[in-house]
Parts: sequence; structure tokens; C-alpha cells
Amino acid sequence: MAAAERETTPPKTLRLTDDGVYELLVELAGPDLLSDRELRRLIAAHSHPRILAKLHEYPSSMRGSGSDRSNANAVAQRKWHPGKSWARFFVKTINMPPAFAGSRGTISVPDMLEVEPCVKLPTLVDFQIELFEKLVNVLDGPEDANRAILTLPTGAGKTRTAVEALLKWRQTREDRPRILWIAHSDELCEQAVQAIREVWFDLGHGNYPFRETLTIGRLWANKNAVPSECGVVVSSVQKLHARGTLARDQLENLQDSLGVVVIDEAHRALAPSYGDVLNALGFNFRQKRARSALIGLTATPRRTSEDETRRLRRRFHNNILNAPSLGADPLQTLRGRGVLARIEEESLDYDADRIELSTTRAYADHYEVFDDVHPEVLTKLGEEHRRNRRLIERLMKLDPAWPVLVFACSVQHAQALSSLLRRRGRSSGCVLGTTRPATRRAIIERFRNNELSVLCNYGVLTTGFDAPSVRCVVVARPTTSNVLYEQMVGRGMRGPAFGGTEKCLIIDVEDNIRWRNRPATVHYSGLEEEMRYAR
Repeated sequence: MAAAERETTPPKTLRLTDDGVYELLVELAGPDLLSDRELRRLIAAHSHPRILAKLHEYPSSMRGSGSDRSNANAVAQRKWHPGKSWARFFVKTINMPPAFAGSRGTISVPDMLEVEPCVKLPTLVDFQIELFEKLVNVLDGPEDANRAILTLPTGAGKTRTAVEALLKWRQTREDRPRILWIAHSDELCEQAVQAIREVWFDLGHGNYPFRETLTIGRLWANKNAVPSECGVVVSSVQKLHARGTLARDQLENLQDSLGVVVIDEAHRALAPSYGDVLNALGFNFRQKRARSALIGLTATPRRTSEDETRRLRRRFHNNILNAPSLGADPLQTLRGRGVLARIEEESLDYDADRIELSTTRAYADHYEVFDDVHPEVLTKLGEEHRRNRRLIERLMKLDPAWPVLVFACSVQHAQALSSLLRRRGRSSGCVLGTTRPATRRAIIERFRNNELSVLCNYGVLTTGFDAPSVRCVVVARPTTSNVLYEQMVGRGMRGPAFGGTEKCLIIDVEDNIRWRNRPATVHYSGLEEEMRYAR
């Protein structure tokens, strides 16, 4: 064919089957697409009269007057419970795949949980015992020395260590002081509840003089435990902050029996919401003393800026609890013992022009204020075809049996990567901040069960996510935040001794982004020295 003929030949149009269109819709909009009432109304209104009649005949108190328009409105008004009978009937009747019915939420868990001791856990190892003893000393300390941040790398068991210290300390006190555990997400809250439950079970097998029932209160989302009836209260900061505004006296009443407040992911503790809640609980940071102890837990006891790091540590009396037995290089020590996975690093490059953040005022201002890459830059990178082609090619070369976690540049980027992988035959899922909790849990559970090879996300799984078998982490979004970067790669850090993997591959994308003649992104090789431990 002549060159002129080739230039005038229109490109071949990609046609999708009906099933392909449905699959693409689920990938891009998520399986909860039909939870939108207006969309259901439009579907019902444009359906064949026989289909509309069948939908309308489904038993319901919502009935139309008989006209197609009225009946379609009545169909749309019926409550939509993802995964339940009406959702399944609607999807089946309009001949769409079952995935559009959504995922049914898990059976509602109670606001309060009574736990009796029973199942044995592995004993704490030496470095955890060191931290256990230090934490108990802080809990027993005077009002001007009863704060600290307990820190261990992600995957090294800081939650288990802290929970065991807190519960054993509580049992030494005749008054059985209340423990308040605060986290920033529902997932972290439920993880804390299960950790406390497991440790309390374990305590029943030791030589301890107590055989008591512990009541753990859930106080987040739609969970409304009564704090005064619980030995341990696990709450989201959002729930307490709302109570701080609407019923501040309820928080103040907690002070009488409150022994300790625990801040999970304590590097967030400078946020105004935490400050308001802690003030309402009797913590005056100017006086630097309070009757209740304050304990932070984090793998990253620092902020991006030095000033914020100093402020964070002052809030906890500059007391960082670590384990000297791990030596000068705790990461290497823990890897040698199999507690943490051994890291293999790879940098993925592609042909691209340099992005100078300092040449655009908005990008420069954002970098100065937030010390990170502007969201518009992330969006542009997520739309870069050469970059995405390189990512997909590399992901497809990974062993499909590997659980792979991808941190994308944007919502659309996460959706696109997941869709492109699926179209190449690789099982993939996507979770976003807007993903309904029940759907998110279902997708993550499939990933944990090795039913999905790749899990793509944007801004969701940096914390509060536990999948020990992760074999590869792909950092497909640039960041200048060492804290954020460490949280991302930390998802693959757990070693075989603690139920994880022997090795984890970290793949960074080599984006040519610069700020005032220096790279404006973090890679694993550049972070290794700082990750060695915050002392």
C-alpha cells in the first residue's frame, strides 16, 4: 500500500461486545454504579414495557399510578441495598451481569463486644519485650512524663506489642482505667478491635490472676457504643470530633475514668481534629501534663517538615520508644531475622520531557506550601501514554501468582490501569476513596485470597491495610514526602517470621521531575538511610 493510501485509511475502530461494555462500565464506575437512583429511573423509563412491568410487579410499598412514567419513578424510588434481593432482581431483569447488583455488606457487628480469654498467641520476641517494658513505664509515669510514641517499622508488630502492654498494665490497676484507642479510618478501628480481642483471648492461657470479661466498644461510623459501659473504647477521630462539637460534655465525662489515650498512626496527631478531641479530653499541651497517659503508634514518627516533626514530638514529650537490641541498623537486623522482607528495588524509566515545577507558579506555590507534587502534575502523569504503556508492560511481566499492590497517580489512573490489565488477561481490582466500604472490603478480601493478582488504588491503602503476602509494590505516583513514600512501600515489608514474604520487589517510576535543579520525588534508594530508624 502506498504511503498516501496508508495516511488516508481510517483507523480500525475497536468494537466491544455487550458483555465487554458491561465489564468496562464496572471497571470505570465500580460495581455500585446502579446505586444511583436517577440512573435506575432512566433505565426503567427506557426499558421495554414488558421489562418495566416486571420490575414494577416486584413486591414493594412503592407503587406507580399505572403510567410508564409513574411506574418507572416508583421503581427508582425503592431502596437499593447492594447485593440484596431487589438489587439482584433488578440487574437480572434488565439482563445485566450480576456484578452490577453490588456487594452485600457484611453482617452488622455490634457496638460493644464482650471477650472472654481463650486462644494462645505466639509470645512477644525480644525487641517487642523491650518496647513492652518501656511502654508500661510510661503508663506508670507521673503526669509530666506519661507520653510517648512507640515506633517500629511496618510489619514488625507494634500494634500487638502495644495492645499487650496496655491490657496487662490495665489489669495491674485496681480501678481498671478505661483505654481509648483513636484512629482515622474505620478499617484501622476494626483492626484495633480484633487485635485487642486476640490478645485478651491469649491472656487467658497465662498465669494471670484474672478471669474477667472485657467489653470493647465500637465508636465509629454507625457504631455507637456507650463509653461508660466499656473497658476499652475504639473510636474514629471523626466520631469523637463530632461529639466534641455536639456533645462536648460526653468527652469531658470520660476524663474521670480514662487511663490512657492511644493515637494510631500518630504522625497525624497534629491535625486540628485531633487537637480539638484531645483538648476536650483534658490534654493541655501548653502545660505539658495531664492525668491520662498519651501514647502514639506509628512507623514514621515524623512529618515532612522539620518544624512539624518537632511539634509532633513535643506533643508526646519528645519521648520516642525504640528497641536498642535492634542495633544501629534496625531494618537490616529485622530483615536478617525474617521479621521484615528483603527488598529488591527496580526503577522504571520511559522517554519523557523534564517537568520543571518551578516554571509554573501554581506548581511552585503548592510545592512550597505542601512540599509535594501538585495534583495537576499527578493527573498529567497519569494520562501520559508512554508512561502507562511502560507500566502495563512491566506489570504483565510479573509472575501472575504474585500479589501486586499499585499506588496510582489519580482516581482515573487507578481505574485505567486496572481496566487495561484486565483486558490483557491479568486479574485486577481497584479501590478508591469513594468506593463503598462493603465493596472495598470485598475487593481487598479477594486480593488477600489470591483471587486478584493486582490491586490498584489511589490515596486509600497507605495505612490501615494488611495483606502480608504482597510480593511487589509499584509506586506509580511521585511524591516528595518521605512519610507517604515509606507508608506505601511499607505495605510489602512484612517478612516470613511474621507471616509475610521473604522478598518484596519495589518498583519506582523514574519521573523526570525537578524543583530548583534538584529531583522532586522520592525513590527507595534515596529513602533507605532515613528508614533505618527514627531515634
